[in-house]
Formats: sequence, C-alpha cells, structure tokens
Amino acid sequence: MDANACFERFIISSGSPSVSEIDQSTMVELALRFAIWLPISTYEAAPWLAPFAVRRSRIRTEPNAPGQKRDLWGLPTDLGYFADDNSLIKATALKKSLLPTTNPYGDTKITSGLVCCHIWSGTTHLPLLFSFVPNLVWLPKSLANYSDAHSAREPHPIHHALKQVSRARYRLGHLNPRVSKAWALLDLPNPVILPPHVSTEISDGEAIASLAKQRINRMIKFLEATLDPNIKTPNRFSKRYHAGVGPGIDNSVWTAQRWLDRKTRVNLLKEMYECL
Repeated sequence: MDANACFERFIISSGSPSVSEIDQSTMVELALRFAIWLPISTYEAAPWLAPFAVRRSRIRTEPNAPGQKRDLWGLPTDLGYFADDNSLIKATALKKSLLPTTNPYGDTKITSGLVCCHIWSGTTHLPLLFSFVPNLVWLPKSLANYSDAHSAREPHPIHHALKQVSRARYRLGHLNPRVSKAWALLDLPNPVILPPHVSTEISDGEAIASLAKQRINRMIKFLEATLDPNIKTPNRFSKRYHAGVGPGIDNSVWTAQRWLDRKTRVNLLKEMYECL
C-alpha cells in the first residue's frame, strides 16, 4: 500500500480536494490519525535505532571523500559517526504490521508513501537525537512538511501536537541514564489541546529493537578490533567505514584508523556501550 495515496483518498472522500484547504485543527486530527509510532517496548529495549549515526548532506567535498560533490553516505565524520541520509531509519515502518486494528491503513502493509520525520527540528546532527525513538514519527508524504518547524514560517500546530504526543508516550523513567541526556536536549512543546485519538504503532517492536542492538554490537566489535592489535583487523563496518581489508570496501576513501585517532575511537566505543 502507498500510505500517501491512502491519505489522499481519505481527505477527498471527506470533501477536501487538497491538504492546503484543510483548517489547522482538522490537520492536527489527521496527523495524529495517520501518524505511525514505534512501540513503547522498542523505546524501552533500544532507545536509539542507530546511535552511531548522524544526518549529513549527501553532496559535499571533504578530505576523506575525494572528488567534487562526493556522496557522503557511510563515511565517518570527524567524531567517528556514520554519515547517514535517513536510510538507516526511514524504512523501519515499511512492510510491517500495524496496531491497532482500527488504524486508517487497515491490515495491508505499507510499502511506500511514508516519510520518517524528526519531531524536534535541528536535531539530526546530534547522535543522541538523530535516531532517538521519541524523536521519530512516520507520516504520509503530504503531511510531512507540516511536522517540522521551518525558519521561514511559524511552526504548524502539528509540530507542537507531535511533540506533546511523543512526550506523553515515551517520557517515563528509563534505566539508561543516557536517555535522560537526550531528553534534556529536547525543548518542551507549546501546549496544544489534542483531539481524541488512538495512536497507530508498528507491531513488531522486538524485531526492531533486536536489529538496533545488532547494529550497535557490530560497531562495538569493529572499533575494538581497530584498537586492539591482538584482535584480527575487521573487514569493514560498511564499504566506506572500513579498516582497509576485506572484500567490498571502497579503497578511494581513508581507513577508519587514518581518519579517526585513537582517542576518538575510544570515546565512540564508550558511547556505544552506554547505548546497550
């Protein structure tokens, strides 16, 4: 199913020919109705989907990315974080069963038309917040632009409503002290009177949490191997985040050992252990 096509069919059947003609309060109702959230159980088990990553522009020239307008995806930043374009998280809601059964998409799994939105603007460059579960929501493409706060205009009420719902869903005590550090970076929403709604969740939270932990452990093993001469040098974390050996690597970019000094790798390793 195309989630955006489903949404557009709904608004047309309700008598609205386009999103731009819908009043703000109705837009908030629609956003909360069609939003897809990660389960609270995912947040409890794996608060970050990819804590080793941050969002980076796809086109830029850097010392470890030779050539003009080199695609940065998968390269380490100067602090060792994996440069991502949302690829690590955006497909999480696709081809998944959804709860509750009253969700607007029905029993059919979504294959396209969703956008992974960061609820708090200006946070994708921070590893604590880029893949932080409470900062993520999936919306039909036609609604995605209303979820963020844009400098060119006042934030839409949807922006504040999503913040409020996220805090109500996830803002509970968490055993991981690193979670508190993440919440401290997120501002409080402007109060919004929320309409009655039932949140739609992805149903296989255990699988998502398991994948997140696997990714973190892969990064841990990779970093440990670059730090300990007694451990066999790892083939790679990815084709451009590698230690210089193994098949399928990109030899035109620096190795992790050359790009990242020992202290940086030690600090990143410590962070990854804190995320488990």
